[in-house]
Amino acid sequence: MSVKNEEAWQPAKSDKSERLLQLTCALLFAERGLTKAELFKSIPGYIEAINAGTAEDSLNRMFERDKTDLRATGIQIYTPNPSAEAEEICYVIADDTFTWPSHVDLSAKQLQLLTLAAQVWSQASLESDASQALVRLKALGVEKAADDLIGFAPRLNTHEPCFLPLTTAIENQYEVKFSYRKANGQVSKRHVQPWSLHNIDGQWLLQCFDVDQQEARNFVLKRIVSKVVTVRNGDLEVGFEAPSQERLQETTNELMQHIANQVCELKVAKDSGAWFHFHLDGSPRAKDGIVVFNYMDLELLAEELRDFGGEVSVLKPKALADAVYAGFQKVVAAHA
Repeated sequence: MSVKNEEAWQPAKSDKSERLLQLTCALLFAERGLTKAELFKSIPGYIEAINAGTAEDSLNRMFERDKTDLRATGIQIYTPNPSAEAEEICYVIADDTFTWPSHVDLSAKQLQLLTLAAQVWSQASLESDASQALVRLKALGVEKAADDLIGFAPRLNTHEPCFLPLTTAIENQYEVKFSYRKANGQVSKRHVQPWSLHNIDGQWLLQCFDVDQQEARNFVLKRIVSKVVTVRNGDLEVGFEAPSQERLQETTNELMQHIANQVCELKVAKDSGAWFHFHLDGSPRAKDGIVVFNYMDLELLAEELRDFGGEVSVLKPKALADAVYAGFQKVVAAHA
């Protein structure tokens, strides 16, 4: 069945990775540290939450989660004046957080890779929102400690428009709804409790609990064909209790087992685009051009293989070969 796409849209809110970048920039910028009130007044991510009517308790919990997430990445935030009044407590990033370990040496190749990475991020790491946060801090009379913050922290990017609202729903533990297109083209409404996002072989996957089916499910973000809408009960978002780590691990293990059971074997034409795509140049596998690997989704793999045309032949499984052939037949029929 044909599906009418909704009009293009772009999320207005900054995502969590951007907010963490803003928070890190602000704390690195400030010589004496910053109070919670100063952070809430300067960082766009928090300002958006305040303007959206977020309660003070919820805002404080968001801040605590952000500190925990930064600490998990190695950025240590501490309070030099813990005995001060609550509104006067400042937050500072520990100096040694950004100090290169003295016992760690890099090879020439590793140093080259880091140099290339730094060049890539030098123009991208300090986006407009983070810059606005620093301008606001200057307006508050906060003195800077760092002259140059460029290039210290990249942000996560994805082309899927549903990525941002899903990360927000996961962070706040809100139930959401969206339209999902199966591999056969059928579209249905989904009502889920989003748990986590995973990137598997370049495809983003939502791990969640399907409220209607009453079971844990995985959905490919590429197949979400509508806006992700928060479920509401009146004026309030419908929340859910986060699953235990054991439940999350169990669901992830089931996915990994599914992938382990999905094996394909391809014959690749020598020195073709597919040859280099599957890293056969200079590989021990290059002798006969046979590639064997596991995959997550048969239809997505078939779509990928069709891009190479006659450069790839599917040896197994037969279902994959049939899916590739069926795709070509659709193209022929559409242009007949």
